[in-house]
Amino acid sequence: MKTYSKIIAAIDFTASCRNALREAVRLASLNQAVITAVHVMDEFLVHELKRALSTDQASVREEWTQRLTKFVEDSELGTAQVECEVRIGHPFAELSEVCRVRQADLLVMGAKGSRHDPGRVGVIAAKCVRKAPLDVLLVREDASGPYKHLVTCVDFSDNSKEAVRIALALAQQDGASLDCLHVYQSALAMSLDYGGMVTPMPLGTDVQAVEMWKKELAEFVGALSGDFPGVKVRTLVLERVNIREAILDHVKETHADMVVLGTRGKTGLRELLIGTTAEKIVANAPCSILAVKPEGFANE
Repeated sequence: MKTYSKIIAAIDFTASCRNALREAVRLASLNQAVITAVHVMDEFLVHELKRALSTDQASVREEWTQRLTKFVEDSELGTAQVECEVRIGHPFAELSEVCRVRQADLLVMGAKGSRHDPGRVGVIAAKCVRKAPLDVLLVREDASGPYKHLVTCVDFSDNSKEAVRIALALAQQDGASLDCLHVYQSALAMSLDYGGMVTPMPLGTDVQAVEMWKKELAEFVGALSGDFPGVKVRTLVLERVNIREAILDHVKETHADMVVLGTRGKTGLRELLIGTTAEKIVANAPCSILAVKPEGFANE
């Protein structure tokens, strides 16, 4: 199982990123990881500051590094040691590059939305969840650990297996419960995929298929959960037309405070973190999201 030993916390000086920084420090302390706080300045802003203040780029960077250091010091992080770095350029490109250079394995970002108003995730945060070349934790403005209830989504792929392991590890270290969820697209969903040309079957008619998925899911999770004693785990199969809506409904109904998602699966969930499906999950989940990337992940 992958472990997080080098963590990058993206800082934009908002309250939500301060909360994300605290969560990054908490995870770093649990995993004996090193953590770096990174702020990316837009090139146009730097140009305007240089012109307005009659200064050079090095002086601008030094001033904002001091501001970043002050922000970290004011975030009530206890004795945590956090390195600070200011970069200049496009936020997504620079965050991806600093993660590559520092060989980071987790990028932590804040999201302005809350449990009661989730639809406020920034463009850069959403893009990093989908395309950054490492695992990304998106922390809601009112969310932080220790977590109480986690949800992970299973499509039986190798990366889904890794996501379940990480969810189990997080649940174990926080004393949280975990729901392992598989969404089964019924014959009704398949008929809708054909534009309604096939006579739809009502939900719940394919009992044999649902029982088969329940058995496979229990075996899949059971083979992994033995390494994480003490974690309260449930396996659930939902028969639904829309996968993302099924996940969101379950998260809301169970008051989950984190969703762990494996990307690039081999079934209907393969679209989970790509395009509009990703945007809907990220924008509407009323909790934090951990996107687990497969080994060798590359933005296509």
